[in-house]
Order: sequence, then structure tokens, then C-alpha cells
Amino acid sequence: MDQKKRICTPIPKLKDSELTNELKEYGIFVSDASVNENCCLFEREPNEIHMLLGADIIGNLLIGDEVKHLKGGLVAVNTHLGWTVMGKMKMEKERHSNVLLSLHVSDNCIKDLWSLDVLGIKDPFEKKTRIELEEAAKDNFARHVTRDTDGRYVVSLPWIQGHPFLSNCRNLAERRLKNCVRSLERSKNLGKYEAVFHSWQNEDIIEEVQNVADKKNEHYLPHHPVYKDNSTTKIRPVFDGSAKEKNSSSINECLEKGPNMVELIPTIVNKFRLRKFGITADIEKAFLQIGLQEKDRPFLRFLWWENGDKEKTKIYQHKRVVFGITSSPFLLGATLEYHLKQVSGHLQLTAQKLLESFYVDNCLTSVDNAEDIERFMLESKEILSLAKFNLRGWVHTGVSEAEKGTLLEEEKKVPVLGLIWKPDKDTLSVNWEENSKINEIPVTKRKILSAVHRIFDPIGFTCPVTLEPKILLQECWKLGVSWDTELPLSISRKFERWKEHLKCLNNLEIPRCISKELSPNSDLSLHVFCDASKAAYASCVFLRTEVGGAITCQLVQARARVASIKPITIPRLELLACTIGSRLINTTKIDLRLENVPIYCWSDSVNALYWIKRKENWGTFVNNRVQEIRRLTNPEDWKHITGILNPADLPSRGCGVVELIASLWWEGPSWLNKPREEWPLSEACPDRATIDSERKRTVASTINHEPKEMDYLSEISSFKKIIRVTAWIYRFYHNLRKQRNGRDFGELITQETDAAERKVLKIVQKQSFSNDTKSLVSQMQTLVDSDGIIRIKSKIIMRKDVESIRYPIVLPSRHPIVTKLIIQKHIELLHAGVQTVMSALRENYWILKSRKTVRRVLSECIICKRFTVRPLTTLTYLRIELEKHRFLK
Repeated sequence: MDQKKRICTPIPKLKDSELTNELKEYGIFVSDASVNENCCLFEREPNEIHMLLGADIIGNLLIGDEVKHLKGGLVAVNTHLGWTVMGKMKMEKERHSNVLLSLHVSDNCIKDLWSLDVLGIKDPFEKKTRIELEEAAKDNFARHVTRDTDGRYVVSLPWIQGHPFLSNCRNLAERRLKNCVRSLERSKNLGKYEAVFHSWQNEDIIEEVQNVADKKNEHYLPHHPVYKDNSTTKIRPVFDGSAKEKNSSSINECLEKGPNMVELIPTIVNKFRLRKFGITADIEKAFLQIGLQEKDRPFLRFLWWENGDKEKTKIYQHKRVVFGITSSPFLLGATLEYHLKQVSGHLQLTAQKLLESFYVDNCLTSVDNAEDIERFMLESKEILSLAKFNLRGWVHTGVSEAEKGTLLEEEKKVPVLGLIWKPDKDTLSVNWEENSKINEIPVTKRKILSAVHRIFDPIGFTCPVTLEPKILLQECWKLGVSWDTELPLSISRKFERWKEHLKCLNNLEIPRCISKELSPNSDLSLHVFCDASKAAYASCVFLRTEVGGAITCQLVQARARVASIKPITIPRLELLACTIGSRLINTTKIDLRLENVPIYCWSDSVNALYWIKRKENWGTFVNNRVQEIRRLTNPEDWKHITGILNPADLPSRGCGVVELIASLWWEGPSWLNKPREEWPLSEACPDRATIDSERKRTVASTINHEPKEMDYLSEISSFKKIIRVTAWIYRFYHNLRKQRNGRDFGELITQETDAAERKVLKIVQKQSFSNDTKSLVSQMQTLVDSDGIIRIKSKIIMRKDVESIRYPIVLPSRHPIVTKLIIQKHIELLHAGVQTVMSALRENYWILKSRKTVRRVLSECIICKRFTVRPLTTLTYLRIELEKHRFLK
């Protein structure tokens, strides 16, 4: 066999392990692990595998019904080959193959933009695997976390198992430091920047490294200054954990990132809006309050030139968690969670509230009354101080009229997870700042994307405004224009009109509190509205509160998605709106802990409601979405509403900022502020044609498949190989029935190949003449020999010659194996003609329609064609003159 095509290789013997010891207890000895020749077969030297057996034939080898269940999920069964161990083993080593895809930075922006659209409306089943991985990361964190003598938590970096090679990056850090010092000297901030390092050293946040013993197990982080005028620290160093040298990896690529923190934003904002009084705070230097184990510190080193002098190079390493490392937010969140879960006694309720209120180092929550504000602030500071965290920057609702006049300008606008909170008005708005680049001409796809991306709205109250540029982006994709190509005038004008009103976006304010009073007497209900247009589909959730006859209604969340570029019917888009609506309301009730609150699902599509309410055999598209909707909501909760009263109509078609402000859309439809008896009830009949078009049609058919014996032989390239493969198969079959010392391991002999040929020809006759044997016997003088092969009585049966000539084997004319037989005979006779090949075949075989069959097969021989083809005759003078212009060109 060609060495390049071999797939078998020697396998080393098994080492003694828990598995082999357990097998010995059952009296089972594995041949390549035991040295007891009396107990089992044993090969003193590792040999090559003789044959691979597929799992599909294991049932034919089983003997008895005894099964031994082993530890780890394996089983031992008795077979004709001896005891066999099978099952799934845990892989000890894994090989990772990295597939790299280079994307333009704008492609990543688009991905982030669309990801923001699906916050809160992802399929819950898609989160299952990710949650399991996050829990595994938290369990690993809990096993390694400790506390020092001061009570500070000390954690270990979450290294990825088998992470790629990590170089020390010192050369890169020196080059970046040179540019950093030069920039600081130009801005005259070198002293301030260096003072931060001295302060950290005094606070035991970093330490100087005097002697570098092991240069392999270290890593240097480049750093650069960041300026923040509205912060207590005007300048601070930021470390680049993504920096890497050529043919190496960054430290961020070697660490576990942890859960996606962005998905927590809508949850925390919703809880911040739930109750009457909002509270915010943040942890002072949160990352720097968590210690690092000593074994991880050498990988977080950095360089500094004292007073900007290169000759005075100092090496520092971090003793605390570093901002700029991909795992730092996870370590902070895991530390806070671990600490708060340890709290007990009278502080346990506050600890539980804190556990649901943190996003990285920001704390957002809400309480029912002013007394709870003071209690929460005092108890929270006490709880976190036990872990060396200082909770500061407290801002809350409930400022008196006298205090409002003394508020500083920055206290009137508090950043809250990308939104702006005005405590004096208790309202939320988006943080929109106009950028001069957006106003540049010409309008391109890049500028549209940049403008949309600048509006960050995790709860979706501005989604009617942001829908229009997304639709324009989709039109750009249909046109196939590049990122910096000037867009057609029709798209540019629409974008300019939309952009003109964006300055009014800062005037769009919605109430922070969605329920002024939550008490046992409050009658709460959640309402989700769904709608779709040709361009988009949307859903929005409102919380309705009724206390003592006073009714309020406020928007909780909303999502709008652009319809697919591929054409899709309106009823299907309406069903997609119901799908994201069911996801959104399911997320909302879990976030707000309102699982027992009545839910109302509204849609103006009678077709979609018909699909949801009836459990029938729908087509794949409808069935998949209906199943999810029914899993997340109760079909009885879905109700019909006329399109003019549906508040989801606005986000599904989009609108401008001025129109959105005038609509007061976030306050819900006016009829929700009325008693239930006055709610509009409407009924409509679905479109029967649309409904029937989505029914799954079942067609039953009966197929009679008769498996052919050894049908794979037809796929082998030549007749000689077919015979040899068959001979090896029968050699293996006979060896299985013999003792080991009586088996044949040599080359094939003539008797074996002759027997294999008779077996193959018998199979050919069985496949071709299975239903025609009787008619064949009646037409021709035939007989069946001792091997079961049909032979014909030729006209020379009285001749004293070999049996194959007097009684040739009958073969069909169209069987692929017969075709390969004719080709082989043709090649053996050095590509002889039809008559010669046919005469040679007649010595052993009687092929039906012999001459016609042989001629057909030989006509396809490529080598013969080269010698029989006629060459092109010389072109006539007239032909050359007429076609001369073609050659002259």
C-alpha cells in the first residue's frame, strides 16, 4: 500500500490506570495492557492495526447479555473478539485551530449597533451555554479567592487553559514609553503623571522590582495618560492589555473575559426606575482595591523613566487589579458578588439589594420612601467597607426645593450607564453631543453609521428616532455602495432632514420612575404591544399601576428591528414582532421581579394571533416562532387591538424627534389609563388564504429499498482491484474463525483470487438475473454449477477442453463490474479491437449482447481515441480568405 495513503499507525500500550485496575476486578484483561499470556492475547511489540471496524457492525459481534458498567461512563461487553471496552472518554488534551477573520473597524461598529438592538430580546435558550460557562468561571474564582490581614480580597488572574504564547513585550513597552514621555513633556504634565505612580507606591498599589530573575515569566504593559477634567483625578495612567509583539499574543488573549456586562445595563436601569426614589453611587478606585496573588504580579509589570530620564529606568509591577485588562470587570464583579453573599444578619437585605444594583463600579437602585434612602446609604457603606471598598458620590431623588438651588451644575446632570439623570426633575434623557464630523459633506455610509452609533439608549425610548437612519443604511447595502462613496441624493436628503432635528434630542426627557407607589394594594399589570411595517417590526412594554382609582402608565422597554433585506410578508413580520415582544416582556417581568403580575399581549395582526392561539401543524417559519411565543407567554394572554390604537405603530415605522416629543409615546395609549371595562375590544377574521399558505403539507410516499449485496464493489476503479478486495475480505472472514496460530497472514494466493472472482460474478448474476432466471433458462441452454453460478451450454460442449470454455459464465451487458472486466481485458490485449477482445472474453464468459457491449465500452477508451481520430484537413484557399481577418486581429 502506498505509504502516503496509510491511515493506520502503531498505538502504544495502555498504562496502568484506574480503568485497567477496575477491569481486573471483573476478571477482564486488556491485550495491550496485560503481560499475562494465559489470561489474554498479548503482543510483546506494538504492531500496526490490521483493520478498522465501524461501530455499525458491533451488534453482530456481541455474545451473551452480560454488560459491565465502569466508572466514567464506559461499559465492557463480551464479543467474538473478546471483551471490548467502549464509550466516550474525556479528552485530556485539546488542539485548537484558530480561524482569523480581518474585519474593517466599521464592521465591528455595525455588529455592536445591531447587538444593542437585541438587548432583552435574545432567545433565552441561546443564553444557556453562556451562563454555564460564566458559572464555571465564578466557581473557579471562588476556589482561589482569599483575604489578606487587612480584610482586602486577593484574587488570581483567570488564565485560559492552554493559552497561546505570551512574550514579555519589553521592547514594545520601551518604544511606547518613549512616545508617552515625549507627549507628557510637550503638554507639561510629566510631573503630574509621575506623581500618580508615587501615590500608588505609597498606597501599596504598585511595587518596584529591583532584580528581574526570570525574564521568561514576565510581561510588560504599555501605558499612556488619559485626561478627565470633570474627575477628581485630572490625569491618570491607562494600561494597554491588548498590546502584543509580532508572532505573540497579548495578555488579554490569554485571560478569560468573563460575562458580557453590556447585557446587564437594561436590567439595572429597569430596577433603577421601578421605585419612587432613585439612588446612585460609585466605588472609589474600585479595581485598585482588589489585591493580586504574587504569582500573577510579574505579568503586570510596566516601565517608567524617573523625571523623564531614560537612564533612570524603573520597573514596577501591580499588586492590585489593573484597569485595562480584559478580565478586570469580571474580577471586580465576582469579588463584589462573593463578598455580598457572605453578609448575614440585619444587613442581609441591603446586601441582596446591592447584589442586584452594581454595574462594574456603579451602583444604581431605587427605594420606596425617604427613610429607606438614609438606611440604604449607611448600611451599604458599612457592608462594602469590610472589603476595603469606599462607596461615594451619592446622588438621590428627594432633594428639597431649597437644596435644588444650591446644586452644582454637574450634580444636576448625573451620568447613569450612558443616560443622563436629572435628580431635581427625576427624568432620564439620552447623552447626545453633536459632532462636527457628522455635518461634513458629502454624506457617506460611514457618517450615517457614526451618527446612529452616537445615540446610546439601552431601554429603547428613542427607537422611533433611530429607526430611520438604520433603514437608510439598509438601502445603502442594497445599492452596494462602499463606506466612503457619496450617497445618492435621495438618501442624503433624508439623512439631512433627520439630522437637523437631532439637536432637540436633549429636550426629550422621560420620567425615571415607572411606578410612583408600589404597595400590596397596588394593582399592577404589564402590557406588550407588537406591530410591523414593510421596513421594520417593533414591540414595547408598559407598566400600568392602579392605586385607589389613580392610574398611571409608563414605558419600560422598547425594541425596533429593521426587516430583513430578503422579501418577507407583512403577516410574517407581525409574527416576528410578537416573537421579540414575548422575549421582551419575559425579560421585563424577570428583571422587575413581577412574575405574578397579569400580562397582556396586544397585536393588530389577526393572522399572527390565529397562529399563536391555535396549536396546529404550521410551516417551519411560523411553527418555530409560535413554539417560542407559547413557551414564553400564555396564548390566552394575546389579544387583538386596532392599528390606530397600537402604540407599537410608532417605533415600527419611525418618526422624527419633534414628532416623538409631541406624541408623549412613553406614557402609553390613553385608553390604558381607563378602567378595564372601558378598554377597546375588537374582533376580526383572519385572511384564510394567508393562514392556509403557512400550513404544513404532508405527502406520504412508500419507497421499497432493497440493499444490494456488496454494492460498494462497483465503486472500485478496476476489475483486478475488485477481486483482490473481495479476496482480502474473505481472508479476514476465514481468519476470524481460526485460532491465532492457524491464521493466514501472507500474500494472496491464486486459489483465493479465483474463489473471490467466482463470488463476485455470482453477486453480479444475482443482482441482474434475480427475476429473470426462469425466462433465461427457457431461452438458452443453461445450468447452475456447484458454486451457484449460471453457465451456458455452448456448441462445443463435446470438446475436450477446460470447463470454462465449454460452459462459460453468463453475464449481463449493463452491469458496472462487467464494464470494468471488459476494460481490463482490453488493456491486457494492448488495446485490441472489438473482435479480439470479444473472442478473448468468450473463453470464460458469455456476455449478453456481447458485440454491442464490447463496442460501447471500447468506444470510451481515451487512448484508443487518440489513434483513431481523424486529423483536421488542410483549409481551402477560399476558406482562408474568408476567415483571414480573424487571425490578423
